[in-house]
Amino acid sequence: MRSHRFVLAPLAVAAVLSGCSGPGGGDTYLLGLAAPLERSFGQNSRLGAQLAVDQINAAGGIDGDSLKLWALDDKSDDTAAIAVAEQFYDNPAVLAVVGHATSGPLMDAATVYQRGLVAVGTSATSTEIAGLGEWIFRVASSDSANAAELARSAAGAGRRVAILYANDDYGQSLAEVFGQALENTGVTLVGRFPYLEDMKDFTPYIRALKARGAEVVLVAGLETGAATLIQQAHQLEWMPRFIGGDGLEPLAEMGERYNGTLVGVLYHPEMSPRARTFAEAFRAAYKREPDSSAATSYDAVQLIARALREGRATREGVRDYLAGVGREGGSARYDGVAGPVAFDANGDPVGKPVALVRIENGRFRLQQAAQVAAR
Repeated sequence: MRSHRFVLAPLAVAAVLSGCSGPGGGDTYLLGLAAPLERSFGQNSRLGAQLAVDQINAAGGIDGDSLKLWALDDKSDDTAAIAVAEQFYDNPAVLAVVGHATSGPLMDAATVYQRGLVAVGTSATSTEIAGLGEWIFRVASSDSANAAELARSAAGAGRRVAILYANDDYGQSLAEVFGQALENTGVTLVGRFPYLEDMKDFTPYIRALKARGAEVVLVAGLETGAATLIQQAHQLEWMPRFIGGDGLEPLAEMGERYNGTLVGVLYHPEMSPRARTFAEAFRAAYKREPDSSAATSYDAVQLIARALREGRATREGVRDYLAGVGREGGSARYDGVAGPVAFDANGDPVGKPVALVRIENGRFRLQQAAQVAAR
């Protein structure tokens, strides 16, 4: 179901913008953030971005001026995302946007950002994001990179594999490239079915795949549908190996029945020294574990701040700076907490690492980290 178009209340706008005089005005540099703020990963996206803002301001800000975050809830809904993008675009004090956190909203909101406002996608991974336009970047590796690692993991866990995918941009993209990656692994694909995230009854899928002998099931979607599916599979005494992309990360917080699920994530605290330092700071600040959404939002803010420090404190300046990150004639790559960022001509990062983790009693146990080849 799509959300109704919404508008931030005037008093809330005034509170957010108090003290903002625009670029170079001696008060505050304003960034927007777009994520589904009522969901776990959306909350982490906001907290990761806020941690970056707090650290930057504690270190002197942007040439002595402070950085401020204006977070709006896109509800992971395409219509709401467009409304959020319009609010950011219509406010000249907003220099860039961190987000969106999911693929569909970023793809739809891109039509607004392409008028002239940078959006740095965080955990949005659909392959269709590449090439949306010169104002759209992202710090997450795409599904084409992530699915290759998931396919290798699936092949190692069983010879008969099935795909269940949420019938949305993220699910379709991950399922498509995962299926392609499976072709060279020697496994048998025994079924491929779409579902809706809010489905209440997965038993027809479970009975069909159990009868076909599926040993591994890719769940290409978010935790909502995956949680229902796995719970009902346990009730029917069917225990294949479930795997998925970073959309399944919130399962770790939802109970022991999800133990053993393999998840391809964009970030893990043991990926690098920078990743560990970020995790320690995040835990100290918020008393919770960081996830991929937190780490990628943190990196997006730090990247934009680099542009502002270089004197690119206009919307066009931020865009031009980001377009050159890691490219010949541009600035150096950014070594982020979720891996290095060097943009290609489509605003996609090249060579980002992918971490495979196993859910174990509320935590992610790192299985392996793979470096994705530059594209």
